[in-house]
Amino acid sequence: MVAAGWLASTAVGAVAGAAAGSATGGLLGALKREGVDEADANVYAEGVRRGGTLVAVRADDARIADIEAVLNRNAGIDAATRGVAYRQEGWTRYEEDRAVSPDISRAAEPPRAI
Repeated sequence: MVAAGWLASTAVGAVAGAAAGSATGGLLGALKREGVDEADANVYAEGVRRGGTLVAVRADDARIADIEAVLNRNAGIDAATRGVAYRQEGWTRYEEDRAVSPDISRAAEPPRAI
């Protein structure tokens, strides 16, 4: 998992909880507990599984537009667009233990320099 700060702490705690049978673990569980829509959370977790990087920001509502603008200017990927591309490959949801095959390891969009 590529994450730092509050989300990484949440995901690590989720893994420990899942081992005890009390919660859905890993990045997917952490995203869902933080209020990310389940469909988007599956796409984000799948993107990380395929080698992508997830940037999560916790901020006041008043800053959301500014933060989105910065992320969009710097190679942000739209979860809905990425999810469509994954589904066209036959993907349905994030599976933590699924190996990345050559057929699905290619990103739906080429990397962009920042």
